[in-house]
Amino acid sequence: MRPTSDRVRESLFNILSVAWEGKEVLDLFAGTGGLGIEAISRGACRVVFIENNPNAIHVLEKNIAALNLSSCCEVLKCMVEKGIPQVGKAGRIFDVIFLDPPYSGGLADTSLRLIGSSDILAERGVVVVEHHCKEVLSERYQKLSMRDQRMYGKTGISFFVSEPLT
Repeated sequence: MRPTSDRVRESLFNILSVAWEGKEVLDLFAGTGGLGIEAISRGACRVVFIENNPNAIHVLEKNIAALNLSSCCEVLKCMVEKGIPQVGKAGRIFDVIFLDPPYSGGLADTSLRLIGSSDILAERGVVVVEHHCKEVLSERYQKLSMRDQRMYGKTGISFFVSEPLT
């Protein structure tokens, strides 16, 4: 596991400057849940975590229980490629999606394609992607447009906004 550093997490939440009250959040490749739990602490009403690593799931569930967040958190134990269509079929729509895949294997690109072709992100919703600084992401994935990109050492953070296709 490669948890988001405190510096990067603080920076991305400062850049987002979202009014978190009532927001629905999806945390993909959730790991131990740091990003989603931070969103809850800032006022998000619900977070769905998708993770398939049994060790990470164990720690994630312990973190949720220890913080007494079970009523506002849901953990889907599956691969992100299966989880995105699953939440889509359930009609779930999220205001913010965190995407923090392993740095190798092109999972950021694959996941952005899945999100961009689905209806799980609210109009004007935001996808925050943590990726290796050398990984090149497209400017657009169907209805997702890159709005900002920052680099912190070897970590890149890219922000995509959902827009109607024209």
